[in-house]
Order: sequence, then structure tokens, then C-alpha cells
Amino acid sequence: MARLLGEEKGHQTRLGDREQEAFMAAERTWRVAVLGLGHWYSAYGLARGLAEYPKAELAAVAWHDRQQCEEFAGTYGINAYGSYDELLDKEEVDIVHIAPPVAEIPECTIKAAQAGKHIILGKPMAMTLQQADEMVEAVRIAGVKCLCFQGFFRLGMADLKRRLDEGLIGDVVVMHATGRWSIAEDWLSSGKAGWFTDPKQVPGGALIDEGIYAVEQLRWLAGSEVVQVEAKTANLVHKDIEVEDWGMATFTFESGAIGTLEASWTINSPRKSGPSPKQNAARRLEIVGTRGEIISDGLFGLGLAVLAKDAAHWVFERAGGERFAAPRPGTLDHLITCLEEGKEPVAPIEEARKSFAVALAAYESARAGAPVRL
Repeated sequence: MARLLGEEKGHQTRLGDREQEAFMAAERTWRVAVLGLGHWYSAYGLARGLAEYPKAELAAVAWHDRQQCEEFAGTYGINAYGSYDELLDKEEVDIVHIAPPVAEIPECTIKAAQAGKHIILGKPMAMTLQQADEMVEAVRIAGVKCLCFQGFFRLGMADLKRRLDEGLIGDVVVMHATGRWSIAEDWLSSGKAGWFTDPKQVPGGALIDEGIYAVEQLRWLAGSEVVQVEAKTANLVHKDIEVEDWGMATFTFESGAIGTLEASWTINSPRKSGPSPKQNAARRLEIVGTRGEIISDGLFGLGLAVLAKDAAHWVFERAGGERFAAPRPGTLDHLITCLEEGKEPVAPIEEARKSFAVALAAYESARAGAPVRL
């Protein structure tokens, strides 16, 4: 079937089936639901960003904590459900933002895929590699698009990645990623970590909770896969929790590049648990090339210090957004663009699975006290 778009000087323009689908997708308002409020900060971030976003609307939320669910739903005027199954059965939604505790992410993902919903996937994606494989397969069979939240930086750093690939600092040989935070908080101003430090709910502590972003980032920037991991974990500040509050890993990439990662919850001021976004934190990325270096202190301002291969001095670059502009739901916007244009997301579920495997190998190395080959 084809659709007539109009006439110009007596000529009719027809669209084929695929073009018609893209045209109709671009004209629609996408309905979005949130599954789980464990990662409450990402759910609230999405909801705030949708307030003035023209392409989508928030329709519903499902979460088994009734008080929190009704608080979220009431704030944004949406429907609330006590179970994920009920929402998927009753709501006509196109996209789900999956944000429960990690132990519930695999089931939510598989059920959402089977229901034909496109997915923004929370992090870390699973408790085990077997679960991750089942999730990848479910998404593949369903034919839905899945964008991994842990890969959102690929949007903001796309220009840097392009310049690196073009030889901005020569060949990338060393990378350092550091993220030190206060311990995770299970609800705004709750003052407690809750499920974030429960081994039944998470595959690990700070190293994977905070560090999975950096694992994804380092793999992407290196343009190469990790072939060996050597790691250590410890409880340096919070000795009373059942998962680590500090981890450090060294990655050897297939290209020969070396990457290091420090991820921790060792900042303990002004209180044990801090709100998100956590402003009492330190985050830094350094990239060393054969002919230059790049340093990014991303938390305190979007900017880069670049010593490029042909530069006489360091150059400081700062990204400028539109002043007073409403926040844009970047991950959702990218997913919708992919749906409208028939493209694949920059960070599909297969990439999340690769980074998850690297993170699990880091824990294996820490337990064994020896490097682990992938």
C-alpha cells in the first residue's frame, strides 16, 4: 500500500511501505512508561525532560512500593500500577524506561520485548551473564529497539570520538577513568542505601554500579575490545555493607591500549548517602595518545583540555547549551529518532552485554587475585 502526499505541478508523489512507515512514525506522539523506581533518579530525570518535549508523553509507571509509585504518578499526572505485568497488559505504550533494582531488570526487559515495546535499558543490565544473553535474545526475536542508558555519553561525546578516530592525538595508548561518589541512595533524601548494597539485588557494588558507565566509555573510545582484566575491590570507608565501596581495574585492549578504572563510594561527606545527581563527587577522564592528550573533568562543567598532535599549547573547549532551555530527554530523543528514521541506536543491548561481561571479569579477577582473559 502507498500513501499520496500531495501534488506539485500535476505530479503525484507516492511513498512505498517503508517510507510510509517512517512518515507516520515522525507524525505520532510516542507514549512512554516507566517500569520500576529503583533507579528513581533516572525516572525523574526522564519525567522532567518530557515536560516540554513535543514528540512523547509520559503515560504510566509501575512499581511495587505503593507510596513511591503514587508520589511519582501524582507529580506527573499519570497512571500508577502495582505490577509490571499489569501496566504492560493495560497501557497502550510504545516505549518503556526500565529502572527497577538490578535483579528485576532482566524479567522487565524480556516481558517488555515480548509485549513489543521499545526499551531504554537500565544499568547494570543483569545479575548474571546468562540473564544478559537471554535479554539480548528476547530483544532480537521481538525486533524491538533497545537503547542502553549506560551508553548515553555516546551522544554527547560523538564529536570527540570522531576527532579521536581522525587522529586528534595520534593513536590512543592509555586511558584513565575515575569516579568517586557518595554511596548510592535508594530514594531522594532517604539517607540509606537500601537495595543498592543488597547482594540479592545487585551483582556488585561501586565497581559495577558506577563503573559500568566507564567500561562502556573506554571500550567505545578505544575502538577496541578488552582482552584482559586485572582488578581489586575493597571496603575502605563503608565496612558495614555487603558489597564493595571501592574497586580498581586495569584493562588491556586488543589494540594494545591500556585503560584503568577507579570507581568508588568513598566520599563520605556531608553524610553517608548523597542525593543524585551527586555533586559531592569527583569524576575525571584522561586519554593519552602517541601525539597528545585529552583531560575531561565532566562533573564540574562540560569541557575538555586538549593537547592535540599539531597544537602549540593546550586548548580548552567548553560545550555551550541554550541558556534557560528546558532539559531534553537525550536518550529517549535518540531512541525516537532511531524509530522514526529506521536506524539502530548508538548503544544497543549487545554493547551493554559486552561491557557487562568485562565488569563481571573484573570481579572474577578480584576474587582470584589474578588477571582474567576474555
